Amino acid sequence: MASVLHELPQLQSWHALGLRIRCGLDPDEPRLIDHYLAEGRYLARFKGIPNRHIAQASFRLLLDTARDTVLPWHWRCLCLDQCWRPLRDLKTLASDRQWRACAYELASCVLQPSISLTELLQGHSDE
Repeated sequence: MASVLHELPQLQSWHALGLRIRCGLDPDEPRLIDHYLAEGRYLARFKGIPNRHIAQASFRLLLDTARDTVLPWHWRCLCLDQCWRPLRDLKTLASDRQWRACAYELASCVLQPSISLTELLQGHSDE
């Protein structure tokens, strides 16, 4: 079944949207997150992808993006602000233990400041 999943053009589109979010390729386009989450709901409803897989992957992508200090601060904050949506879905789909672990991870998430553009261009001082 895994090979069938990788052949779905909608799944490829969902992964491509996730990559754009994770890499911060369109940090001034907040609708990208809405589009990504809607694509995930479509895959779960009409293409047979397990809801739990979609919710877990979406939660992880948004939280990992929020923690990435290389990305712009406003993009990271937006991703963090949207983590509740897949977490809400996980509440009914995952075990109580899994949901509580994700909820705790979100509640205890402290964002570090983003790296400035000049720091990115300069590199590390030990190089």
